Amino acid sequence: MNNNNQGGWNSPYRPAAANKAAEALKGFAKKNTRLLIILAVALIAFLILLNEAFFIVSEAEQAVVSRFGVIKAIILDDNNTFHEDYRELLKDEITASGTVAIRRGSGLHFKVPFVDKVDKFSSLLFSYTSSSETVNTSEKKQYNITTYAQWRVADPALFSLKLGTSMNAENQLDNLIHPVIVQAINRLPAEDFISNKDALNSALKTGLETINRDMVIRGIQVMDIQVHRTILPQANVETTYDRMKADRAKVAQQLRSQGEETYRMLVADTDLKAAKIEADAVRAAGETRAKADAAAMGIYNSAYKADPEFYQFWRSLQALRGSFKANSVLVLTRDHPLIKQLMDWGLGTK
Repeated sequence: MNNNNQGGWNSPYRPAAANKAAEALKGFAKKNTRLLIILAVALIAFLILLNEAFFIVSEAEQAVVSRFGVIKAIILDDNNTFHEDYRELLKDEITASGTVAIRRGSGLHFKVPFVDKVDKFSSLLFSYTSSSETVNTSEKKQYNITTYAQWRVADPALFSLKLGTSMNAENQLDNLIHPVIVQAINRLPAEDFISNKDALNSALKTGLETINRDMVIRGIQVMDIQVHRTILPQANVETTYDRMKADRAKVAQQLRSQGEETYRMLVADTDLKAAKIEADAVRAAGETRAKADAAAMGIYNSAYKADPEFYQFWRSLQALRGSFKANSVLVLTRDHPLIKQLMDWGLGTK
Protein backbone atom coordinates (compact mmCIF):
# COMPACT_ATOMS: atom_id res chain seq x y z
CA MET A 1 0.00 0.00 0.00
CA ASN A 2 2.71 2.40 0.90
CA ASN A 3 4.71 1.42 -2.23
CA ASN A 4 1.76 2.05 -4.49
CA ASN A 5 1.21 5.52 -3.13
CA GLN A 6 4.75 6.75 -3.74
CA GLY A 7 3.94 8.01 -7.20
CA GLY A 8 0.39 9.18 -6.43
CA TRP A 9 -0.89 12.56 -5.59
CA ASN A 10 -0.08 12.12 -1.99
CA SER A 11 3.57 11.36 -2.82
CA PRO A 12 6.10 13.85 -1.56
CA TYR A 13 7.91 13.70 -4.97
CA ARG A 14 4.90 14.95 -7.07
CA PRO A 15 5.24 18.74 -6.62
CA ALA A 16 8.85 18.72 -7.82
CA ALA A 17 8.01 16.81 -11.05
CA ALA A 18 5.07 19.07 -11.78
CA ASN A 19 7.18 22.15 -11.37
CA LYS A 20 9.76 20.85 -13.80
CA ALA A 21 7.07 20.09 -16.42
CA ALA A 22 5.56 23.53 -16.02
CA GLU A 23 8.94 25.17 -16.41
CA ALA A 24 9.62 23.15 -19.55
CA LEU A 25 6.23 24.13 -21.00
CA LYS A 26 6.82 27.80 -20.28
CA GLY A 27 10.21 27.67 -22.00
CA PHE A 28 8.73 26.03 -25.09
CA ALA A 29 5.90 28.53 -25.22
CA LYS A 30 8.35 31.43 -24.90
CA LYS A 31 10.52 30.11 -27.73
CA ASN A 32 7.48 29.57 -30.00
CA THR A 33 6.11 33.02 -29.23
CA ARG A 34 9.38 34.58 -30.30
CA LEU A 35 9.30 32.50 -33.48
CA LEU A 36 5.73 33.53 -34.22
CA ILE A 37 6.59 37.17 -33.64
CA ILE A 38 9.59 36.87 -35.92
CA LEU A 39 7.45 35.19 -38.61
CA ALA A 40 4.74 37.83 -38.26
CA VAL A 41 7.28 40.63 -38.53
CA ALA A 42 8.88 38.97 -41.53
CA LEU A 43 5.47 38.55 -43.19
CA ILE A 44 4.55 42.18 -42.60
CA ALA A 45 7.93 43.30 -43.92
CA PHE A 46 7.46 41.12 -46.97
CA LEU A 47 4.01 42.54 -47.61
CA ILE A 48 5.29 46.08 -47.23
CA LEU A 49 8.17 45.31 -49.55
CA LEU A 50 5.78 43.72 -52.03
CA ASN A 51 3.47 46.70 -51.83
CA GLU A 52 6.38 49.05 -52.43
CA ALA A 53 7.75 46.98 -55.30
CA PHE A 54 4.53 46.84 -57.34
CA PHE A 55 1.78 49.30 -58.22
CA ILE A 56 -1.44 49.08 -60.23
CA VAL A 57 -2.42 51.39 -63.11
CA SER A 58 -6.12 51.25 -63.97
CA GLU A 59 -7.55 51.51 -67.48
CA ALA A 60 -8.38 55.20 -67.02
CA GLU A 61 -4.94 56.14 -65.64
CA GLN A 62 -1.39 56.89 -66.74
CA ALA A 63 1.61 57.07 -64.45
CA VAL A 64 5.04 58.66 -64.02
CA VAL A 65 7.79 56.77 -62.17
CA SER A 66 10.50 59.02 -60.74
CA ARG A 67 13.62 58.23 -58.68
CA PHE A 68 15.01 60.94 -56.40
CA GLY A 69 13.12 63.51 -58.47
CA VAL A 70 14.35 62.21 -61.84
CA ILE A 71 11.72 60.69 -64.16
CA LYS A 72 12.65 57.13 -65.10
CA ALA A 73 9.55 55.79 -66.81
CA ILE A 74 6.01 56.61 -67.92
CA ILE A 75 3.09 54.20 -68.32
CA LEU A 76 0.65 54.99 -71.14
CA ASP A 77 -2.50 53.28 -72.33
CA ASP A 78 -2.32 50.96 -75.32
CA ASN A 79 -4.10 53.35 -77.71
CA ASN A 80 -1.85 56.33 -77.03
CA THR A 81 -0.06 57.24 -80.31
CA PHE A 82 0.94 60.71 -79.15
CA HIS A 83 4.70 60.23 -79.51
CA GLU A 84 4.34 58.73 -82.98
CA ASP A 85 1.97 61.47 -84.19
CA TYR A 86 4.14 64.36 -82.94
CA ARG A 87 7.57 62.81 -83.23
CA GLU A 88 9.12 65.90 -84.87
CA LEU A 89 7.78 68.33 -82.26
CA LEU A 90 8.82 66.09 -79.35
CA LYS A 91 12.33 65.24 -80.56
CA ASP A 92 14.01 67.59 -78.06
CA GLU A 93 11.85 66.63 -75.06
CA ILE A 94 12.84 64.34 -72.18
CA THR A 95 10.55 61.46 -73.21
CA ALA A 96 12.25 61.30 -76.62
CA SER A 97 15.81 61.35 -75.25
CA GLY A 98 15.92 57.63 -74.48
CA THR A 99 16.50 58.14 -70.76
CA VAL A 100 12.80 57.70 -69.95
CA ALA A 101 11.30 54.26 -70.51
CA ILE A 102 7.84 54.21 -72.11
CA ARG A 103 5.68 51.33 -70.92
CA ARG A 104 2.17 50.59 -72.13
CA GLY A 105 -0.88 48.91 -70.72
CA SER A 106 -2.85 48.98 -67.49
CA GLY A 107 -2.37 46.47 -64.67
CA LEU A 108 0.51 45.56 -62.36
CA HIS A 109 3.88 47.32 -62.78
CA PHE A 110 7.23 47.07 -60.95
CA LYS A 111 9.24 49.81 -59.24
CA VAL A 112 12.25 49.91 -56.92
CA PRO A 113 10.88 49.75 -53.34
CA PHE A 114 11.28 52.86 -51.17
CA VAL A 115 13.21 54.57 -53.95
CA ASP A 116 10.81 55.07 -56.85
CA LYS A 117 7.82 57.38 -56.59
CA VAL A 118 4.66 56.94 -58.71
CA ASP A 119 2.36 59.81 -59.75
CA LYS A 120 -0.86 58.93 -61.58
CA PHE A 121 -2.80 61.02 -64.08
CA SER A 122 -6.17 60.47 -65.72
CA SER A 123 -6.17 59.35 -69.35
CA LEU A 124 -9.78 60.48 -69.90
CA LEU A 125 -10.81 63.56 -71.87
CA PHE A 126 -11.15 66.90 -70.09
CA SER A 127 -13.65 69.54 -71.21
CA TYR A 128 -12.80 73.23 -71.44
CA THR A 129 -15.34 76.04 -71.89
CA SER A 130 -14.23 79.64 -72.26
CA SER A 131 -15.99 82.75 -71.08
CA SER A 132 -18.06 84.76 -73.57
CA GLU A 133 -15.99 86.96 -75.89
CA THR A 134 -16.83 89.38 -78.72
CA VAL A 135 -15.44 88.61 -82.19
CA ASN A 136 -15.68 90.32 -85.58
CA THR A 137 -16.24 88.67 -88.95
CA SER A 138 -14.52 89.87 -92.13
CA GLU A 139 -17.32 92.45 -92.62
CA LYS A 140 -16.75 93.71 -89.04
CA LYS A 141 -19.99 92.22 -87.79
CA GLN A 142 -19.83 91.42 -84.10
CA TYR A 143 -20.90 88.23 -82.33
CA ASN A 144 -20.56 87.03 -78.76
CA ILE A 145 -19.16 83.49 -78.72
CA THR A 146 -18.25 80.82 -76.18
CA THR A 147 -15.59 78.32 -77.22
CA TYR A 148 -15.46 74.67 -76.26
CA ALA A 149 -12.55 72.20 -76.36
CA GLN A 150 -11.70 68.64 -75.36
CA TRP A 151 -8.15 67.78 -74.32
CA ARG A 152 -6.22 64.99 -72.62
CA VAL A 153 -2.93 64.34 -70.86
CA ALA A 154 -1.00 62.56 -73.62
CA ASP A 155 2.47 62.59 -71.99
CA PRO A 156 2.23 62.57 -68.17
CA ALA A 157 5.96 63.26 -67.78
CA LEU A 158 5.89 66.51 -69.76
CA PHE A 159 2.57 67.43 -68.17
CA SER A 160 3.91 66.97 -64.63
CA LEU A 161 7.09 68.95 -65.38
CA LYS A 162 5.55 71.89 -67.27
CA LEU A 163 1.98 72.23 -65.98
CA GLY A 164 1.33 69.90 -63.07
CA THR A 165 -2.41 70.49 -62.65
CA SER A 166 -5.48 70.67 -64.85
CA MET A 167 -6.08 74.25 -63.68
CA ASN A 168 -2.71 75.34 -65.05
CA ALA A 169 -3.51 73.44 -68.26
CA GLU A 170 -6.83 75.25 -68.71
CA ASN A 171 -5.18 78.61 -68.07
CA GLN A 172 -2.70 77.81 -70.81
CA LEU A 173 -5.50 76.70 -73.12
CA ASP A 174 -7.41 79.89 -72.38
CA ASN A 175 -4.43 81.93 -73.53
CA LEU A 176 -4.19 79.95 -76.79
CA ILE A 177 -7.66 78.88 -77.89
CA HIS A 178 -9.40 82.24 -77.82
CA PRO A 179 -6.84 84.12 -79.99
CA VAL A 180 -6.72 81.25 -82.50
CA ILE A 181 -10.52 81.08 -82.85
CA VAL A 182 -10.78 84.87 -83.05
CA GLN A 183 -8.27 84.94 -85.91
CA ALA A 184 -10.14 82.13 -87.68
CA ILE A 185 -13.47 83.95 -87.41
CA ASN A 186 -11.95 87.27 -88.45
CA ARG A 187 -11.15 85.74 -91.85
CA LEU A 188 -14.69 84.42 -92.39
CA PRO A 189 -17.67 86.37 -93.75
CA ALA A 190 -20.69 86.44 -91.45
CA GLU A 191 -22.74 84.15 -93.69
CA ASP A 192 -20.06 81.43 -93.59
CA PHE A 193 -19.61 81.84 -89.85
CA ILE A 194 -23.33 81.44 -89.16
CA SER A 195 -24.50 79.06 -91.91
CA ASN A 196 -21.54 77.37 -93.61
CA LYS A 197 -20.41 74.69 -91.17
CA ASP A 198 -17.85 73.30 -93.60
CA ALA A 199 -16.06 76.65 -93.87
CA LEU A 200 -16.12 77.15 -90.08
CA ASN A 201 -14.90 73.60 -89.36
CA SER A 202 -12.07 74.02 -91.88
CA ALA A 203 -10.95 77.23 -90.14
CA LEU A 204 -11.20 75.58 -86.71
CA LYS A 205 -9.20 72.56 -87.92
CA THR A 206 -6.36 74.89 -88.94
CA GLY A 207 -6.62 76.56 -85.53
CA LEU A 208 -6.49 73.18 -83.79
CA GLU A 209 -3.21 72.36 -85.51
CA THR A 210 -1.78 75.71 -84.37
CA ILE A 211 -2.85 75.08 -80.76
CA ASN A 212 -1.37 71.58 -80.67
CA ARG A 213 1.98 72.83 -81.97
CA ASP A 214 2.23 74.79 -78.74
CA MET A 215 0.56 72.32 -76.36
CA VAL A 216 2.18 68.99 -77.28
CA ILE A 217 5.49 70.05 -75.78
CA ARG A 218 3.58 70.45 -72.51
CA GLY A 219 2.26 66.89 -72.70
CA ILE A 220 -1.28 67.90 -73.76
CA GLN A 221 -3.16 67.02 -76.92
CA VAL A 222 -6.25 69.06 -77.82
CA MET A 223 -8.67 66.69 -79.55
CA ASP A 224 -11.35 69.14 -80.68
CA ILE A 225 -12.34 72.80 -80.58
CA GLN A 226 -15.74 74.22 -81.44
CA VAL A 227 -17.76 77.41 -81.16
CA HIS A 228 -20.00 76.42 -78.28
CA ARG A 229 -22.51 79.28 -78.50
CA THR A 230 -23.06 82.27 -80.76
CA ILE A 231 -25.11 85.27 -79.64
CA LEU A 232 -25.59 88.65 -81.32
CA PRO A 233 -24.63 91.68 -79.22
CA GLN A 234 -27.68 93.67 -78.20
CA ALA A 235 -26.57 96.65 -80.29
CA ASN A 236 -26.60 94.50 -83.43
CA VAL A 237 -29.85 92.64 -82.84
CA GLU A 238 -32.12 95.36 -84.28
CA THR A 239 -29.85 95.98 -87.28
CA THR A 240 -29.62 92.28 -88.01
CA TYR A 241 -33.38 91.92 -87.65
CA ASP A 242 -33.97 94.75 -90.14
CA ARG A 243 -31.48 93.19 -92.54
CA MET A 244 -33.21 89.84 -92.23
CA LYS A 245 -36.59 91.48 -92.95
CA ALA A 246 -35.11 93.22 -96.00
CA ASP A 247 -33.61 89.96 -97.22
CA ARG A 248 -36.93 88.15 -96.77
CA ALA A 249 -38.79 90.97 -98.55
CA LYS A 250 -36.29 90.79 -101.42
CA VAL A 251 -36.76 87.04 -101.70
CA ALA A 252 -40.56 87.45 -101.56
CA GLN A 253 -40.48 90.09 -104.32
CA GLN A 254 -38.28 87.85 -106.43
CA LEU A 255 -40.70 84.96 -105.96
CA ARG A 256 -43.64 87.19 -106.88
CA SER A 257 -41.84 88.39 -110.01
CA GLN A 258 -41.07 84.84 -111.01
CA GLY A 259 -44.70 83.87 -110.40
CA GLU A 260 -46.02 86.75 -112.51
CA GLU A 261 -43.62 85.92 -115.32
CA THR A 262 -44.68 82.27 -115.22
CA TYR A 263 -48.34 83.40 -115.24
CA ARG A 264 -47.81 85.63 -118.29
CA MET A 265 -46.01 82.85 -120.12
CA LEU A 266 -48.78 80.37 -119.35
CA VAL A 267 -51.51 82.85 -120.41
CA ALA A 268 -49.70 83.64 -123.65
CA ASP A 269 -49.21 79.97 -124.38
CA THR A 270 -52.87 79.25 -123.59
CA ASP A 271 -54.05 82.14 -125.81
CA LEU A 272 -51.88 80.87 -128.62
CA LYS A 273 -53.29 77.37 -128.28
CA ALA A 274 -56.87 78.75 -128.10
CA ALA A 275 -56.34 80.89 -131.23
CA LYS A 276 -54.92 77.89 -133.07
CA ILE A 277 -57.86 75.71 -131.99
CA GLU A 278 -60.32 78.44 -133.08
CA ALA A 279 -58.58 78.89 -136.44
CA ASP A 280 -58.61 75.14 -137.00
CA ALA A 281 -62.32 75.07 -136.11
CA VAL A 282 -63.13 77.97 -138.49
CA ARG A 283 -61.15 76.28 -141.24
CA ALA A 284 -62.90 72.96 -140.60
CA ALA A 285 -66.31 74.71 -140.52
CA GLY A 286 -65.53 76.51 -143.79
CA GLU A 287 -64.48 73.29 -145.40
CA THR A 288 -67.66 71.55 -144.15
CA ARG A 289 -69.84 74.46 -145.30
CA ALA A 290 -68.22 74.48 -148.71
CA LYS A 291 -68.73 70.75 -149.04
CA ALA A 292 -72.38 71.14 -147.98
CA ASP A 293 -72.96 73.98 -150.44
CA ALA A 294 -71.37 71.93 -153.17
CA ALA A 295 -73.62 68.99 -152.30
CA ALA A 296 -76.68 71.25 -152.24
CA MET A 297 -75.78 72.74 -155.59
CA GLY A 298 -75.39 69.23 -156.94
CA ILE A 299 -78.83 68.32 -155.66
CA TYR A 300 -80.33 71.51 -157.10
CA ASN A 301 -78.63 70.87 -160.40
CA SER A 302 -79.93 67.28 -160.50
CA ALA A 303 -83.46 68.49 -159.70
CA TYR A 304 -83.25 71.20 -162.34
CA LYS A 305 -82.17 68.71 -164.95
CA ALA A 306 -84.98 66.27 -164.04
CA ASP A 307 -87.83 68.84 -164.55
CA PRO A 308 -86.68 72.29 -165.55
CA GLU A 309 -90.20 73.75 -165.69
CA PHE A 310 -91.09 72.52 -162.18
CA TYR A 311 -87.78 73.79 -160.85
CA GLN A 312 -88.46 77.17 -162.39
CA PHE A 313 -91.94 77.15 -160.87
CA TRP A 314 -90.62 76.15 -157.46
CA ARG A 315 -87.99 78.89 -157.53
CA SER A 316 -90.74 81.37 -158.35
CA LEU A 317 -92.72 80.24 -155.35
CA GLN A 318 -89.61 80.61 -153.19
CA ALA A 319 -89.24 84.13 -154.47
CA LEU A 320 -92.88 84.88 -153.64
CA ARG A 321 -92.46 83.42 -150.12
CA GLY A 322 -89.61 85.76 -149.52
CA SER A 323 -91.46 88.76 -150.89
CA PHE A 324 -94.91 88.42 -149.30
CA LYS A 325 -95.88 89.28 -145.81
CA ALA A 326 -99.22 88.97 -144.00
CA ASN A 327 -102.01 90.79 -145.86
CA SER A 328 -99.77 91.63 -148.73
CA VAL A 329 -101.16 92.49 -152.18
CA LEU A 330 -99.31 91.49 -155.31
CA VAL A 331 -100.12 93.31 -158.52
CA LEU A 332 -98.94 91.67 -161.68
CA THR A 333 -99.68 92.32 -165.34
CA ARG A 334 -101.33 89.63 -167.41
CA ASP A 335 -98.19 89.08 -169.36
CA HIS A 336 -96.02 88.48 -166.25
CA PRO A 337 -94.37 85.04 -166.38
CA LEU A 338 -95.56 84.12 -162.94
CA ILE A 339 -99.24 84.91 -163.80
CA LYS A 340 -98.88 82.90 -166.90
CA GLN A 341 -97.50 79.91 -164.97
CA LEU A 342 -100.18 80.11 -162.28
CA MET A 343 -102.90 80.34 -164.84
CA ASP A 344 -101.51 77.48 -166.84
CA TRP A 345 -101.21 75.29 -163.72
CA GLY A 346 -104.63 76.37 -162.54
CA LEU A 347 -106.32 75.63 -165.89
CA GLY A 348 -104.42 72.40 -166.19
CA THR A 349 -103.11 73.25 -169.58
CA LYS A 350 -99.76 72.07 -168.51
